[in-house]
Amino acid sequence: MRKHWCILLFLFTLLLFPAASAANAVSLTASVNKTVLTTEDELLLTVTVDGAAGDFTPQLPSMPSFNIYGSSIARQIINSHATTTFEYVMVPRFAGKAVIGPVTLNYANKTYKTDPITVTVYRTGSAPGASSPTPAKTGGNIDTAVPAPQQKPVTAQAPADMPPLERSLYNLAARNGDKDYFMVAAISNNHPYVNQTVTLAVRFYYARLFAGNAPYADPSISNLFMELVGSSEGRQTISGKTYSYIERRYAVSGVTAGPAEAGAASVKYIPMGNVHLSVFDRMFAAVSQEPKTVKSNAVSLTIRPTPQAGKPKSFYGAVGSGYSISASLDRDEVEAGEAVNLTVNVNGPGNLKPTADLKLPALPGFKVYDVASNAGTVPNNGTLKSYKIFKTVIVPVSSGTYTIPALDWSYFDPAAKEYRTIRTKPLEIEATPSSKTDTGFDFAAQADLGNGFRQLGRDIRYLKSDLAQGDTTFLAGLAKLDMASYLFAALLLTAGVFALMDKQTLAGKRALSRARAQLKRAATEEAVSDALSVYLQVRYGVHTASLPLRDISASLKKRGCPPDLIKHFESLWQHLDAARFAPAAMQRQNAAALARQAEELMKKMDKGGRI
Repeated sequence: MRKHWCILLFLFTLLLFPAASAANAVSLTASVNKTVLTTEDELLLTVTVDGAAGDFTPQLPSMPSFNIYGSSIARQIINSHATTTFEYVMVPRFAGKAVIGPVTLNYANKTYKTDPITVTVYRTGSAPGASSPTPAKTGGNIDTAVPAPQQKPVTAQAPADMPPLERSLYNLAARNGDKDYFMVAAISNNHPYVNQTVTLAVRFYYARLFAGNAPYADPSISNLFMELVGSSEGRQTISGKTYSYIERRYAVSGVTAGPAEAGAASVKYIPMGNVHLSVFDRMFAAVSQEPKTVKSNAVSLTIRPTPQAGKPKSFYGAVGSGYSISASLDRDEVEAGEAVNLTVNVNGPGNLKPTADLKLPALPGFKVYDVASNAGTVPNNGTLKSYKIFKTVIVPVSSGTYTIPALDWSYFDPAAKEYRTIRTKPLEIEATPSSKTDTGFDFAAQADLGNGFRQLGRDIRYLKSDLAQGDTTFLAGLAKLDMASYLFAALLLTAGVFALMDKQTLAGKRALSRARAQLKRAATEEAVSDALSVYLQVRYGVHTASLPLRDISASLKKRGCPPDLIKHFESLWQHLDAARFAPAAMQRQNAAALARQAEELMKKMDKGGRI
């Protein structure tokens, strides 16, 4: 009976667990499509609720600076995971800085809040004496504004306190105010440093509607990286005529020092020709119009190199500010000879993809593998954030407590015009003695020899260690030998001379013999690797325990190993490392096959021949 109650309690817990997890996984976020706008622009506030199911509505804060005149709700459920998006279309009422307070949501007895959002609203500027726009009579639903006929309109100028990029776009558009369709492009900084991310904005203005879709072509680029980070819509009055515009923003950065260019973007559209036709007639009149293409102006840049003065060795090309770095290990307690994954994360603004890879300092006591990197970017409210992840494998060669020192990573701050360095926290690894006993070496042994050296193991077992003990007995026995014995000794001496003249030394033969014996009983790829390490140490005097592959190959080359054999060794060693630290990738090649390859390689090395 007690057993049944335990089962029922377990099932009840499983039923409650998804609900608790769902409540804990709820997130609430709010964002706007732009943070700088004019009193004629529209602002889109998007509120996203992730992980909450059922009917609910977030509570908006008091917003005296805006009027809300449109809203929509979209719900999506994928694999029992719900995401709900609320969108609110708002129009600013006043010029100045406006704060959209936290949006709140009460769900599952918990209250969630978003961060406040600050936007800047500018008044639509015009020179003194400019006339007020007077709506023209039109047919249908097209609202076209024209200046009053009795006064000549004056081109509007952007407010002086508007951000440089918005001001440039505003003033470029004012120069084209006599057209119904046009495009402009501007950049936030024409003289950035290499890898410094700046913003390129392209706007398509239209005073009349167009039929169907208008295909858009991105600007061509030269000596630049470019990535789309957002789009928005707005309105602007130029010379008494009201325009709507569609804006696309890109994050761009220079590849190398020198000139660079963002070419013209283009839009192909079909204009609505006769605005005095009825709605029904305009639907067919638009079809008869020929497609037209409008292009933006090209934008030229001069990319500056980062200064050489004060450039640290830990600078890999990042330019910006607000970076962070962290390092972690997948485990901090291992046996000697086991692999540990070291991961370093760098986060910050701009684009980290073109920056160089992190270089690790010397780590005494570790076998260190090459660093592999992975980078990505995330658009964030019209800007670009990025990350870069560095991963490597380190192997402690003996037991003990090790410290991974702080790793430096530097960047150039263009605002301060100086290099800054950030660093990780030191990490500790506790390596215990290895429990593996099937190899020729015990890397965990720490016998102190009393002279500053430490005995790691023995690779030669002597057949008789007391041969020279008792000199009197040995000499007396030698004196008793007869002539036949002397002849036999001479033959042995001759055979020894011929053996020394051969390319295969006695130590090499012993190493080959011992390695073959280990290979025959090798059940894992690690055992094959250890057998090959024993042979290389005796045959060539090369220790593989703490050397990367390129250093092992260089040592073999110095000791006269033929190049073809070195290439064969590199291929086999890479397979062994891959099988040891990533077994899933070596399903097709078992330990027996690798052992055969190792034995064949050792035969060739012992003879000194070529493959």
